[in-house]
Amino acid sequence: MTIQEIFIVNLKAYRKLQGLSQTQLANLCESSTGYIGEIESGKRFPSVKMIERLAATLGIESWHLFKNEPVTASYSDRFTKLAPTQKKEIAKLANSALSKILDGF
Repeated sequence: MTIQEIFIVNLKAYRKLQGLSQTQLANLCESSTGYIGEIESGKRFPSVKMIERLAATLGIESWHLFKNEPVTASYSDRFTKLAPTQKKEIAKLANSALSKILDGF
């Protein structure tokens, strides 16, 4: 498998574990459904910034999207009961905190 193929398989698996449609993931990532569909079909590959947004929305670290191992539900136990809007708010707060930390360097 190529890196892109691994990424696609993992993105779909993590999205489905969260019970999200492509449209819901796109909305949470402030993207379009078409773009998510193009990523998942291999027509496009996301930027680093988008990979980070996808991972934050899915409640994982970005490197998980590149692991060549089966995706399991165990990582998401603490996220499965959160509504998509709660997940989005958590991602925003995490990004804000990271920005403040990085501004200090």
